[in-house]
Amino acid sequence: MSTKKYLYGLTVQGIQSYIFETNKLREIVGASEIVEQMCTTWFCKFLKKENIKGTFYLKAAGNIRFKTENEDDAKTIFKEYHKCLLKKAPGVPFSQAVVEINDDQDKAIDDLDARLRAQRNRPLYDLDLGLMARRKNRRTGNPAYTEYHNDDSEYPDIITYAKQKNKEATALQDKTKINDITYPTEFSKIAKGSTKSWLALIHIDGNGMGNRINDIRKNENDIRKGKGILETLKGFSENVEKSTIAAYQKGVEAVRLLYNGEIDNDGNEMLAMRPIVLGGDDLTLIIRGDLAIAFTYAYLKEFEKQTEEKLKDYGGKLTAAAGIVFVKEKFPLHYSAYLAEELTSYAKNESKRTHSCLHFHLVQDSFVDSYKEIIKKDLTTKKKFKFIKGPYYLDKTDAPSISGLLNDIKELKKDDAPTNAMREWVDVKFNNPEMEKTIMGRIQRKYGNNYQKIIENKEAYIDYHTLISVGTKFKNI
Repeated sequence: MSTKKYLYGLTVQGIQSYIFETNKLREIVGASEIVEQMCTTWFCKFLKKENIKGTFYLKAAGNIRFKTENEDDAKTIFKEYHKCLLKKAPGVPFSQAVVEINDDQDKAIDDLDARLRAQRNRPLYDLDLGLMARRKNRRTGNPAYTEYHNDDSEYPDIITYAKQKNKEATALQDKTKINDITYPTEFSKIAKGSTKSWLALIHIDGNGMGNRINDIRKNENDIRKGKGILETLKGFSENVEKSTIAAYQKGVEAVRLLYNGEIDNDGNEMLAMRPIVLGGDDLTLIIRGDLAIAFTYAYLKEFEKQTEEKLKDYGGKLTAAAGIVFVKEKFPLHYSAYLAEELTSYAKNESKRTHSCLHFHLVQDSFVDSYKEIIKKDLTTKKKFKFIKGPYYLDKTDAPSISGLLNDIKELKKDDAPTNAMREWVDVKFNNPEMEKTIMGRIQRKYGNNYQKIIENKEAYIDYHTLISVGTKFKNI
């Protein structure tokens, strides 16, 4: 006779929206630390305080799956941790549920997922409702949090206060397992030393994770070796996260080869970057614009290598797609976070989720439409010519490659390169198409002998100008 067991699940919705609803880096950092801690350190401390024992099956940014064999413990987690998060993480949209695990673990997983989806439609209570005669936060319009105010003499609301309170937390940095570095807390410090203060927001996501998990569940008898499906998925999730962290470390290594960061009072090197989300197969990162491609290339390459080694028993190598948005230091980050996710989705769809690749865009407008609108408005001429060459692939012989793109950039940085002439042709293509053949004829006559292959690659002209404008650095790619 089997003993009753219970599976608790928590999922955070809209992580990017919550983190990037402000344009202050300290609050973005605090928000990312809140999301990381609520699924890791805070939950572990809660279990210890309540003397609850059990087994973690998933413990990543935005998700918890935890099994306990005590019904009262399951009820305590559901009721009390909920209250704990309402106090410590106000404004974070999350759902939680508990199901009983019988002999069919697959059914328990499906039931938990169904309940978590249903819980999304139930509103969370706000513990700080506010009174009519109460000071307001000038930026958000929400009721100020008691009499607390920060160094800017601002009276933050309870959500902003929680983010500011957690800005010094190090859960995310500790997770990277790199002890001799630190990260800036101001956008100006990340942009320092870059060409015209360009920043990049990078979003990277694994390809086909849902399909891989479904394959594991269908073929669990071949790989679990006497373990239940929950143990099998636990092993898979842990190895994916280890691969993600190792890939991040390799990306940092690539960045450190390109420049020397400032040394702080503790002897740590301050890098021109800041991880925002790092968990499971996801990474969101703010980095100096000229370092973005080098970091992403190193990350994608190492992610494939690590998953090939660590997921031998779970279907083998995974690939990943990346979206990179280049913006100025003062640009509202919540726009670029949304666009980075769209660029990642575009790369996934174009690659059929089978190859590692990246896609990027440089934002120059004060407002960002969806990427579909950007294609229509900024990348397509009146005669329907599209300046879209990407995504660029890590390893796909019949498609544009990252290494090929960077080799072209290297050539275009030479003194005798047709860089300015190509920029003129792009402008003519949009604004004076009658002149395009004349300008292209001049380019061919003057530069055709040495740069013919690059000249013929017309769809990539805007990509070339983007990477040159942000001062892209790279080595050994």
